[in-house]
Amino acid sequence: MRRQRLLPMTAGLSVVAGLALLHTVGAPRDVSALVGAMLVGLVYSTAVTVWQISIHNSAAGTTAMTLILVFGPTMVLSPAGAAAIGWSRLALKAHTPAQVLAGTALGGAAALAFALLR
Repeated sequence: MRRQRLLPMTAGLSVVAGLALLHTVGAPRDVSALVGAMLVGLVYSTAVTVWQISIHNSAAGTTAMTLILVFGPTMVLSPAGAAAIGWSRLALKAHTPAQVLAGTALGGAAALAFALLR
């Protein structure tokens, strides 16, 4: 399973190019922070690929946290999207509940860290 995950995650590091492009065109800091947080998610998910943290929920957690931080309490429904993605990962038996929760928590934490650094 580790081998199956490594190639897509390595290819996903093209996010670095996207981040550089966002910087070049002067994208808003919040957008760059979101992409930066997703890059962090790819790196730590690759590092702990033996345990198979849900990369889907890492991205969903990052997005949900960023929406809440940028747009405020009006985006409180954004975690519902992360929950739906988590449910799908469990229904497909692709991850355990702990792997889904870990991915969501780490994604949210990465977004929060980038928001605090901006």
